[in-house]
Amino acid sequence: MNAKNFWLLAVVTLYSAIATQTTEAQTQPVTRGTSFRVVGYLPDYRVGAIDPAVGRQLTDLVFFSVKPMPTGQFESKTLDDAKTTSLLKRFRDEHGVKIHLCVGGWDRSQGFAEIAASVESRRLFAKGLLAFCRQHHFDGVDLDWEHPKDDTESKNYGALLSEIARVFKPHKLRLTAAMAAWQTLTAEGIAAVDAIHLMSYDNPGRHSTFETSQADVAKFRKLGVPASKLCLGLPFYGRGITAGDRVKTYSEIVAPIPPAPETDEADGLFFNGPATIRRKTQFAIEQKLGGVMVWEIGQDAKGDASLLRVIDEAKTGAKRLPK
Repeated sequence: MNAKNFWLLAVVTLYSAIATQTTEAQTQPVTRGTSFRVVGYLPDYRVGAIDPAVGRQLTDLVFFSVKPMPTGQFESKTLDDAKTTSLLKRFRDEHGVKIHLCVGGWDRSQGFAEIAASVESRRLFAKGLLAFCRQHHFDGVDLDWEHPKDDTESKNYGALLSEIARVFKPHKLRLTAAMAAWQTLTAEGIAAVDAIHLMSYDNPGRHSTFETSQADVAKFRKLGVPASKLCLGLPFYGRGITAGDRVKTYSEIVAPIPPAPETDEADGLFFNGPATIRRKTQFAIEQKLGGVMVWEIGQDAKGDASLLRVIDEAKTGAKRLPK
């Protein structure tokens, strides 16, 4: 081998080694003590069906939800229920899960426009929200305004988030915002929140593909959202490919005959099976996102079919033993 060929081979070998190391580094599991979050939503109507043992696979739980009112008060009967308070306490005490309150959501967002419209109303709301969190021992709040209808309301939303962040900061309460992929947030709002829960689902047709999640993350990064402030949303349900109003939980989909792990379609529904959930979680880790979030944990299957288990394995690098 002449000198020229020798050096060419050396360069190629070195490049291949670096590329291999880079790929391996990208797929390394998240180590204990890192800030990668697994956030699960728990709707009030699922309280009686949830085993707090699933808290082993969560870092954060978002209790959904209370309806905001312009008076600075909140409409929620479930938080006064002993079963709810006991369940939330068990998540915290037994598994160290941080408990957050979701404010708003579909059919519970009517008060936001008035709340966000003025300096005075924003201050009143933020003050009331802080008092409510301290009364019920929440670690933070997730705002879910569905949806600001124009640029004025979007600007007001950013100002509202900023005011809440100002009030929360001395008390070390976390502030997040749940947002659809087609929404935007002002620079003021982006700076105010600790994280955005990116609802990367409910699109027409195959409602939550891997490619859609990639595009949604890219869009929010382009808006100026740091990767560390993005939690990628994962659906634990299927939606009709042609009939979008047809919905089944993941547990209902796998109950009759579990599809193959690589399958995302069954009975005319599109869902995220284990392979896609693992792939999306690994993508979030590789992109150094703040974590993943799940809508919602009450829709998961139990035992070996659990998608939460898949997320946990992708996060920790655990391997299932063959049966």
